[in-house]
Amino acid sequence: MKKISILFVLACCLYSVAGKAQQIHQLTQYMVNDFAYNPAVAGSNDKFISKFSFRKQWAGVEGSPSTGVLSLHGNLSAKRAVGLGLILYADATGPTRRNGMQLAYAYHLPINQENETYLGFGLAGALMQYGVNFSELVLQTDGDPQIAAADQSKIGGDAHLGVYLSNPRYWAGISVNQMFASKFKFDSTVESVQNARHMYLTGGYKFSLGEMFSLTPGALLKVVKSTRPQAELNLRAAYDNQYWLGLAYRTEDAVSILLGVDLKQGFNFTYSYDITTSSLNQVSNGSHEITIGYNFNVPKVIN
Repeated sequence: MKKISILFVLACCLYSVAGKAQQIHQLTQYMVNDFAYNPAVAGSNDKFISKFSFRKQWAGVEGSPSTGVLSLHGNLSAKRAVGLGLILYADATGPTRRNGMQLAYAYHLPINQENETYLGFGLAGALMQYGVNFSELVLQTDGDPQIAAADQSKIGGDAHLGVYLSNPRYWAGISVNQMFASKFKFDSTVESVQNARHMYLTGGYKFSLGEMFSLTPGALLKVVKSTRPQAELNLRAAYDNQYWLGLAYRTEDAVSILLGVDLKQGFNFTYSYDITTSSLNQVSNGSHEITIGYNFNVPKVIN
């Protein structure tokens, strides 16, 4: 296995600990689980949507990010008005880890019921735990007050807000995650971690190409304080609404190949491989990601 350099270890630590870089898990397959970034998506489908995603970023690099995300959301209203959702996640990068859960509530207004167009407003409460294995850090100077002497973990909360417009052919959303920019102290006097606000803009449109084929372009724009905005573009070609292939591009990071299966019985599976285009391509074997899901019906308990 390729060994991670001291510089890369410190970069990974800054990624999660410095508090001004991107902190929320990155998913190439956001287009199949947009609820991961926007609480207003909760209940935007008649069925309950369950997903489990696992991502290994920069494979072959010791200490590179690993992420697991489990999500469930659906609508309990006969009028498709009330959506609820849950997300559990675990994210590890080098000596740092970030675990948490989110509970989401969304309310959907019918814009045009004939073509099933709805406008959703969502809010999620988040509980998270930051942990740092300080003993794994390699420092040039001992006694740095920013660095504790032992492993530590801290628990805190935050909130996410979103808006989501959708119908069977198109969707568009905007969300702000970690709105309160919560702070975490690993020392009695020093604030070691501060959440950074993340804003996501997403959208896409499904074009029908006859009875059996469709083409769906999509995009995501991610804006994080103190970092350059990052755009993601993707294009999926589907057959019989069940089997699809896709290509994606993430600025200054990777080109991705995706394939998916969405069976009519409710099971779905997606795999993607990211080809690293940044300077990390010299040590990375790319990134792998899989998502397994199941869509199912639940009785409506709200009129």
